[in-house]
Amino acid sequence: MKKILSLLGATLVCFSNLNAQSPVVQGNFIIDAYLGFPQSNATRSEPTGSSNYKLNGGFLSYGGRAEYMLAEKFGIGVDVNYVKSGSNYDLTTVDTLLSVNTGTLDSIVSNTYNWDYTATKTRMMVRLNYHFVQNDRIDAYIGFGAGYKLVSRQWNIEDPNGSSNGLDQDKALIPIAFRIAVGTRIYFTQNIGAMIEIGAGGGGLLQFGLSAKF
Repeated sequence: MKKILSLLGATLVCFSNLNAQSPVVQGNFIIDAYLGFPQSNATRSEPTGSSNYKLNGGFLSYGGRAEYMLAEKFGIGVDVNYVKSGSNYDLTTVDTLLSVNTGTLDSIVSNTYNWDYTATKTRMMVRLNYHFVQNDRIDAYIGFGAGYKLVSRQWNIEDPNGSSNGLDQDKALIPIAFRIAVGTRIYFTQNIGAMIEIGAGGGGLLQFGLSAKF
């Protein structure tokens, strides 16, 4: 009986060790892969009089973050995210033609134009995090990031005859990206968990995904 109890106790200790979590500590690398929601153009309303309206790029942005723990509560890293936005729709115009001789109404002509706008944004930021809650499963932090924003914009208008006029612009009006956020990582195992973050600027208001630490 004593041997059985000893064996059972040893088994429980081994099981506990396998399932024990370790907190985030100095020297850890943390990697987040996340989705952002919403992106700004996803909530833009359909223009008056348009038809066949659709979004270019959908509702999500995509990103990744890497962090190195400089100290027990402070980490530094990089944050990169990408988003595609814009819209495509048809817009019908009505033109009134007057008679040259009499000045009276001669005919009414309607033409349908296709308007297409796409913007892609890539943000690259240096990130500083202060970890204010750390235990075996929870890692909560406040973060600030700042860096550079790359923007590419394309406009295209196609007339009823199939001809089109386009304009490309590879320049941001303000090429600066920044983000202030508060977030939490919840670890399921010693190294793998989920993350969720709420912030302003530099991507989606809500970011969520997977996290790994080494």
